[in-house]
Amino acid sequence: MEHLIFWILGFGTLWAGLNLFNDEAVLIVSAIIGSILVLIGLISAPLQLQIGIEVGLILALFNICMQCIKRGDRS
Repeated sequence: MEHLIFWILGFGTLWAGLNLFNDEAVLIVSAIIGSILVLIGLISAPLQLQIGIEVGLILALFNICMQCIKRGDRS
């Protein structure tokens, strides 16, 4: 259950960095800290949830890649 706390803190930090601060240094630091907290949340999540998230991310990335190939942009 602690993974939810890390995800809330991580996504909250990312949101705050993107929406509340104008300074680039604070934005970069908040993005790094938020990403680390989200990653810690993913690591501490149960295995079934980790696999589900990983499969969802792979399917989303595959869909994006297929759209690029259909448009002819292979970069």
